[in-house]
Amino acid sequence: MTVSQMLVIAGAFVLAGIAKGTLGIGLPPIAIGVMTLALPLGDALAIMMLPTVVTNVFQALYGGRLAPLLRRFGSMAVAAAVGVIVVAVTVDKLGTAGMVGWLGLLLVLYASLALFAWRPTMPRAAEVWANPLIGLASGAVAGVTGMAAVPFLPYMQSLQISRNELVQGLGIIFTFIMGALAIALIHQNIFHTANTIGSVAALVPTFIGVWLGQKIRHAASPETFRKIFLFGMLGLGLNMAYGLL
Repeated sequence: MTVSQMLVIAGAFVLAGIAKGTLGIGLPPIAIGVMTLALPLGDALAIMMLPTVVTNVFQALYGGRLAPLLRRFGSMAVAAAVGVIVVAVTVDKLGTAGMVGWLGLLLVLYASLALFAWRPTMPRAAEVWANPLIGLASGAVAGVTGMAAVPFLPYMQSLQISRNELVQGLGIIFTFIMGALAIALIHQNIFHTANTIGSVAALVPTFIGVWLGQKIRHAASPETFRKIFLFGMLGLGLNMAYGLL
């Protein structure tokens, strides 16, 4: 691996870590989007995996609300993991840029409506049946595309939940989804010595970015955080939709 490639990887994970620390989302698409400027997609996916799994575990544990959030979102997380494994093993290939792009357009549409015209809310009572349904659908989409975003990100944003609980809840669900995706990538023989070493080394710039992002999140008011989160979702959607061009 050349020096220029290592610099691109480090910069990718600092940027992605800032998004992760601020919003709880965005690490895989940002990191992959930047890394593929200098690396093949397969290597970018492999290098992204360990920082993503580790930061999601950290995000799930950080905040002091792990037990109640597991009770609230455990059925969604388990259903999502099942959906990933079943679809990834059946399809036996993480999906195409076109599929990811159309999902990105859905995120752009949702975030735009929520920012400027519409503020959807999901009643707490509906979560009993909605959580596993949304989890299964999200896992199936992630199993096809390799990208965890739809439909559970818009769903989570619509819940009556504080910003810190939202970020921690996302960490719990992402941990299950990305763990299942890691199993799928192992099944597809994506990993080798060089990209595994790169994945371990990427932990340092990732956590530098996460630390900076947490500073931003704690400084923001709840309404400001909501707008930042939606703008982050908008940017994530645009990044995903780039594959359609």
